[in-house]
Order: sequence, then C-alpha cells, then structure tokens
Amino acid sequence: MAVEMPVFGTDTEALVLSEFRRAAASVPAYRALLDEHGVRARDVRDLASFSRSCPLLSKSNTFDRFPIAQLSVGGDLVDIADVLTSSGHGGRFSFGVSSRKQAAAGARLIDQAFDDAFGIVARKTLAINCLPMGVVFSSARMTVATTSVREDMAAALVEAFGHHYDQILLVGDPLFMKKLTDYARERGLDWRQYRINAIVGEETFGEHYRRYLSDCLGLDVDRPDRGYVMSSFGVGELGLHLCYETAATIALRIAAFSQTSFAQDLVGAGAEAGLPLPMLFSFDPTRTFLEVVEPDADGYGRLTISMLDPERTLPMLRYQTGDIVRLVDRAQVLAVARRHGVALAADLPPAIVALRGREKDALPNGSHVGFYKDALYADRDAARQLSGAFRVTFSSGQCTMHVQLAASRTPSALLEQTLLQAMPPPARPERLVIWPYATFPFGMGLDYERKFSHYLPADGRERAAASEPLLEACVP
Repeated sequence: MAVEMPVFGTDTEALVLSEFRRAAASVPAYRALLDEHGVRARDVRDLASFSRSCPLLSKSNTFDRFPIAQLSVGGDLVDIADVLTSSGHGGRFSFGVSSRKQAAAGARLIDQAFDDAFGIVARKTLAINCLPMGVVFSSARMTVATTSVREDMAAALVEAFGHHYDQILLVGDPLFMKKLTDYARERGLDWRQYRINAIVGEETFGEHYRRYLSDCLGLDVDRPDRGYVMSSFGVGELGLHLCYETAATIALRIAAFSQTSFAQDLVGAGAEAGLPLPMLFSFDPTRTFLEVVEPDADGYGRLTISMLDPERTLPMLRYQTGDIVRLVDRAQVLAVARRHGVALAADLPPAIVALRGREKDALPNGSHVGFYKDALYADRDAARQLSGAFRVTFSSGQCTMHVQLAASRTPSALLEQTLLQAMPPPARPERLVIWPYATFPFGMGLDYERKFSHYLPADGRERAAASEPLLEACVP
C-alpha cells in the first residue's frame, strides 16, 4: 500500500503519467516487466492506478537482470555525457546515466540548490568535493576542487585558496568528515578564519554528530547564518540531491532532538526504543514522486521513487532504494509544534519526508545502526578519541558493539563508561569492545572509498574476531 500526500498535485500527476507512457512505449525492459505483471498502459490513468498497478523496481529486477541498453529509452545508449556508479555496497552495481542535455541541466540544478542553501551567487564560493567513488558535480557559479578521500589534499586547498573566497563548501560523507577534521586539528588548521558550510551525504547522521562536526569547523548550530552543516540524499542510479535539508528542517529536527515528547508526536519512536531520530528532508514533487510502500503503524515504509525528468536516458519508476521513510504533512507539523509550544521557521517547506535510514540497518534487538552511530558523538572529548568506525554483532541474541579508537589513542575505563552512558539502558549493547586503531578486526573495510559496514549478520569469522577483546564492558 502506498501513502499519498496532498503535496503531490496535478502537476506531479501529469509528469508521472507522461514518464510512465514514455517508458512503456520506449524502454524494452520496462515493457517486459509490465507484460509480466499484466499491466496495460491504457489502464494507468492517474496516480492511484499507477501506484496500484505498476511493478516495483529494484536492482535485482533491473540492473541485475537486463543489459543497460535494455533499460534505456529506445533500447540503446545515445549521447551519454556521464555515468555514475552506485557504491556496490550490497555486492552489486547499478548505474546512473546522464545525456548531455541532462548533464547541463544537472549543473544548473546544483547551482540553484546551493544558492538556495548558501547564497553562492552573492558569495564567491570554493566547493571542495571529498565524496568517494568518483562522485563529481560541476558548477557554473562555484570553483569546484575534487579531492575524493584525501584529507591532506582538502586541507591544503583550504589553506592555499580559502582566503581568496567568501566561503568554502565542504562536501563529503560522515566518516571522512571526521577524518578530515581530525587531520586539520593535528595540522593546526583554524577553520574559524573562513566562512565554512558542510554538505554531508552518503549516510544519515544524528544531531550529536551535527553538533560535533559543527564544533570542529568552528560553527554554532544555533547560528546557521554564519555557516552550517546540512545533509543531502542522493542515489547513484537516480541522481544527486534528491532530498535535502533546509535551514528550517534542520531547526525542526534540532527542536525534536531537544524535546522528546515533541519528537514522539512528530516522527514516532526514538532514542528510548533504540531508534535514530529520522532526517527531515525537503524535496521537489515535480522532480520526484515519492511513495511509502507497506507502511507500519507509524507510517514508515519502503521509499519508492519515480523520477520525473523527461530527458532521462534510463527512466526509473517506482524504484525502491532500500531506505525507510515516512511522508510528513506540513500542516500536521505546524499543528504538533503549536501543541508543544515549539516555534518554527516560517519558511518550513511544503514537501517533507522523514528518512529513518537503510532497511538493512535495522538490528535484531529492535534498535538501528543509526542510533549507535550517533551515540559515539554524544560526548565531544570521547568522540575525538575515536575513528568513527564501529561494528555491531549479535550472537545468541546478545549485542556486542565494537568501536575503533583513533590512531595513537589507547583504551580507557573512562571512555568505556562515557560511551555506555550515551545510550539509554534498554538499548545498550550487552558488551562493548574498544579496539586500538591497528587491531580493529573490521578495519580492512575502512578505506573511505567504500561505504563502511556497521552491521552484518554475524558469521563465524566475526565471532572469532570478537572473542579476543582488548577492553570490554559487560552491561547487566
């Protein structure tokens, strides 16, 4: 069952139907899928029939099944400018393909989005792209330097070029931003010399992390006019910046983080149940049609996206990304805020989605990877002693949390106690294991180019590695 929201009006419906008809008529793979599901194109007449009848897409029934040309309009790849590869995190790759017209429009979209967020038209801007896996973006307004995951290169760019610009945008994922700020601290780089903004993608993060990163960069979360940390959500096969925070949604999330009862009424269960506070994103309903498939009692279900750009080489309709979300009605947000006495910014966007995280990050104990991830940053001094990498494992129903220290740091009972206190008792792991940097048994996966796996179903190798802790705390 899909959940519809008032934000999807007649403009969205017209775009959805147009893209559906284009795919049904011109994409061989999509025609095959419609035939297999007994869907006749003429019977899809509105959003309701589209959601009711059309097949759900995923990597397994698209990129894993069909050659890339069969997923393309006309059954062929024509005039391709860019190819964006997915992370391959699940062992399989998918691809985002852009025509030259799309690529040109993409640069304009990025510039418009960054201008809305950071005023890049009025301010001379240096964007330092530290995203891994060859993820790039271009701009007609900004100077873009692409470093991938080289913290030394990024810091050198800041020092050499920073004073020639009105502001610097740092773009990266949470773990690498931690590495970059650790390196900058050791180097003595003073971020406060510059106007800094940070765009964090690839993974969700919590408010403890936002405050920690803000502190590292010399920012104040309560003064976003001086620079701030925002999140942007993209999917390799669909596009960049599909959903994104605004200053208003960040303020909304901070308010929910600060007031448990408000958070409960706004987005459902939270930290007490071992669940992370969802990201609160805006999106453009004329670019993406979002559905929530198989929602639970709180309205959270599988994110299902239909891309609405008529220039797409690979139309993607009802594509499931593996994320869990809930659509949020703006009027209800305002009503809940009034009930709890929470003052909100007047520019709260009309289209809002709450993103809890990856479906595969739900844990056997009912908690979620995102909850444990943010707990590492609850205490700033403790966070500085860690790399940010951790792994949770389960054996006989018992949860063990393995945490990696930063290089040159040593375990301590105080650090152990601080980390445990950051988690409410019902969600604490039964065992906490703190590893020196070089002996962390899952560290070979931490190369910053690949997404780090914070949770995998336990196997014999993991249990063997976990059986020799250098420091552990057993929680009754």
